[in-house]
Amino acid sequence: MRLVSLTRLLPAFVVVGVALPATAAAQSTGGASVPPPQPASDVALVAAPQAYLGHEAQLSGSVARSARGRVLRVQRFDEAAGRWRSEARTVVGRKGRFAVSWSPTVLGTQRIRATLRRRRSATVTSASPEVSVRVYRSGIATWYGPGFYGNKTACGIELTETLVGVAHRTLPCGTMVTVHYGSKTILAPVVDRGPFGGKAKWDLTKGAADLLGFTATDRIGTITAAPAAQPASK
Repeated sequence: MRLVSLTRLLPAFVVVGVALPATAAAQSTGGASVPPPQPASDVALVAAPQAYLGHEAQLSGSVARSARGRVLRVQRFDEAAGRWRSEARTVVGRKGRFAVSWSPTVLGTQRIRATLRRRRSATVTSASPEVSVRVYRSGIATWYGPGFYGNKTACGIELTETLVGVAHRTLPCGTMVTVHYGSKTILAPVVDRGPFGGKAKWDLTKGAADLLGFTATDRIGTITAAPAAQPASK
């Protein structure tokens, strides 16, 4: 009964775009460490607001033309270690422009920047302003609902046309999942089991699919939160 009430309130969690509340972002990274001050510079980094775990994301930007030919590194702030880590590199072009591929290895909101170092030195001389990128796990999804309304899901919830939830083969009922598709992001609980055929890893209820504008089998991005702890039985 408690889970049913939660699912009825879920439309209030819908976020258009990839920006989530600051508290949700902090939970996904285990807390918000403050990066060390960045050197002032004219380095600019451009990145899409979302990326997918293990898939290359294309980054670009510009620096002063005098920096042409120098090595530029893309760094990610490691929250656990409290320091910047270099994860990609390229060489600045003749006009001070650069392009580089970055393959994210950590889920959740990541802070990245582009840096230049002194020639023959590891000292950072200039760094771009921080850019936030939300990293999701990629997976194929389908949607379902018609013909099953009024039935109980595997999690014991009545399936309705407006129920917002997802089905997964193994995740515990009630596990909260951030689902990203196109330009929209929602937060939905696991309410059912499935899908049971093909390459799809997720089934969206019609209510969830409608909020995302999801109309056919397609790829989505997900971040799974740990389910709430259950009280110990006496």
